[in-house]
Amino acid sequence: MKNSIISIVNAKGGVGKSTATCNLGIALSRQNKNVLVIDLDPQANTTSILIPPNINCPNTFYEYINKSAPIEKCIYPTFEKNLWCLPNVSEANNLEPDLIKKQNFEGIRKSRSFLKKTYNFILCDCPPNMGTWVMTALFGSDFVIIPNLANSTFSIDGLLKAIKLIEQIKQKENPSLKFLRLLINQVDKRKSISKFNIAQIFQYFPKNKVFETMIPTNAPFETAEAHRTTIFQEAPASNGCKAYRCLAKEIISILEDKKNRNDQTEE
Repeated sequence: MKNSIISIVNAKGGVGKSTATCNLGIALSRQNKNVLVIDLDPQANTTSILIPPNINCPNTFYEYINKSAPIEKCIYPTFEKNLWCLPNVSEANNLEPDLIKKQNFEGIRKSRSFLKKTYNFILCDCPPNMGTWVMTALFGSDFVIIPNLANSTFSIDGLLKAIKLIEQIKQKENPSLKFLRLLINQVDKRKSISKFNIAQIFQYFPKNKVFETMIPTNAPFETAEAHRTTIFQEAPASNGCKAYRCLAKEIISILEDKKNRNDQTEE
């Protein structure tokens, strides 16, 4: 399996991107993978969840982009073995106008060699839009995961916008970029809205573009969010934890299969 940079993207807010990124990062790290989470969202929710309060972060994504700080100097350990974080701060918002003017979205792409040599998985948590930081992530990524809510019909709109952007960037800037899978989040199969929206998703996407693992509604997710932590710390025996462990194994299996197929093609 080749080391992979994966962006977690949806134009709509509230679909669980940061929650998915943090919990998936932990689940992958517990599969003995070296994992880096890059927080590209100036709201810095992922940073506040993963970076322990006793860790001083003099260099962040802001210094990396604005002051050309070496990326390795901007990466910090988390509370989890095998998991690191490149944190963000709200000041990164101030960089967008100049980057847009210069059409400079090279922040991740320029460090691809170091990132892929150092980590098995690099997960990019993106803000809820299709703006500068999402473009920066997609310019440098190998794959995209799109979380989508099972309990909201409107989140499909954000999903379709993200798919369109992925195709545009693939054609113009990053031909190796691939849509990996759709992650269906907050599933309650007892409710008709979940059943309806899952059926709607499969009208738009074939089964091989949707993860078999779906993330259930689970009260500990809400408690973890309130405590600014992850489901693994809040409720390690919960169904939510079990789902993310299954998701990590599924992603590893998918990418190992892609590697095997590529090797066979080259032969």
